[in-house]
Amino acid sequence: MIPAVSAATVQRDQRRLLWSSIYLGAGLSLAVCCGVVAQAVVVGSPEGRWFYTYGQPATAGLVAGWILYSAASAAIVVVPRRRLGLSPWWILIAWMVVATGLQWALRSMTRHPLEALFVSDSANSFYSVTREYSAAEMLRQFDRVRSYAPLHVQSNMPGKLLLIEGLQLISTRTDVLPWLLVGLSNLGAVVMYGFVRELFDSRRTAMSAAALYLFLPARTFFFPLMNTVTPLAALVCGWLLLRWLRTGRTGYALLMGLALFGLVLFEPLPLVMGLLFLALVLSAVLRGQIAWDRFIAQAAIVIFAFIGTSEAVTAWSGFDIVRAFHIIGAHAREFNETSERPYSIWIAANLWEFAFGMGFCQTVAIAGALAFGLRTPGDWRQRLSRPIVVFCLGLLAVLVALDLIGLNRGEVIRLWIFLACFFQIPAAYVCSTLNARSAIAVVLGITAFQAAVGVTLIDFIVP
Repeated sequence: MIPAVSAATVQRDQRRLLWSSIYLGAGLSLAVCCGVVAQAVVVGSPEGRWFYTYGQPATAGLVAGWILYSAASAAIVVVPRRRLGLSPWWILIAWMVVATGLQWALRSMTRHPLEALFVSDSANSFYSVTREYSAAEMLRQFDRVRSYAPLHVQSNMPGKLLLIEGLQLISTRTDVLPWLLVGLSNLGAVVMYGFVRELFDSRRTAMSAAALYLFLPARTFFFPLMNTVTPLAALVCGWLLLRWLRTGRTGYALLMGLALFGLVLFEPLPLVMGLLFLALVLSAVLRGQIAWDRFIAQAAIVIFAFIGTSEAVTAWSGFDIVRAFHIIGAHAREFNETSERPYSIWIAANLWEFAFGMGFCQTVAIAGALAFGLRTPGDWRQRLSRPIVVFCLGLLAVLVALDLIGLNRGEVIRLWIFLACFFQIPAAYVCSTLNARSAIAVVLGITAFQAAVGVTLIDFIVP
């Protein structure tokens, strides 16, 4: 007769599993950082005809800067928040201010200032186009504008141009505009908190996810490019979906349709997150959180809101979002052919590049979180229906689908920043489940260290 395993033993084994995922991820991240310092790590694929080159070598001053940056980043989650007597929202605002200051300090150690990157046509061609066309002209004459514009504008929807046009209502100074974009991107931490709080009903997990979002390597590498703002739009859609599923209110379905239109107008690629959102919907329906008939009726409202907004924009400006979507998709496929980037190579190379931008602690943590959810006592239905299991499986499905589609071959550190942000959530779950500040401090510090090493030594953006 096999003796029953005590609950204490199961809990101890589960904690050991989670701590092991953190230690393994931290060790892997430090090993890769050492490889970057030695300029032995290739980010990208020379055979695939795209890789990032190294810039300045490591110096004692840079090493000191990396340590200070990572220590200061980790410190924000070590401060006991309850003693401050502030609500989570004020804590998040404080974190955003501190993160922006740390990002400014880190950028002072790089070769190229943000202003030079922002105004450069080769790095970020959106600004120069907004100097020639108004917002109305960019919509009414989208085909003409993109055909004469630099490469980045040709391969994107007009939403990014419209955003820069809107930011110039606040300031026209080229040394201020890139930091407005950084601040807007950092605002995603607030939406991340709301999304994760709805998903797991855990303030601790939500705070950890928001902190990891602020110091995500991929975002740090590519400030002040427009891709760093894309996660904000994707997270807004995710938060509206969860609020809709939780409350069943028609207003959230209507806002969801409007948000999806804004997302497509800005960057259609995150539509692949629909696989994750579908998993969350099915889970909510099976758990009885929302009835099938109510969901289907309100899903129709989402579709009608999207179509109605599209038709209104077309009637006002002549801009057809569906036609533009097809044009941009065709341009992406043509780019892969003319650049001679083979599909077979990038199926694997994309995953390595994505892991580098996501953080290696997070790469290992998703396996730890999934294993933890599946090993928790219960039958297979109970295990598969747990929020962390549903989320991890849905997230991995998005990654596999996005990679196999082959639309992006290389440069996925930049193009998949939105997905890397969602991959911070399993790591946050692992840390909050351990209920130890040291866990999130280690993951956040190592993540910030990897970001600092990469952004100072590798030329991810050149003017």
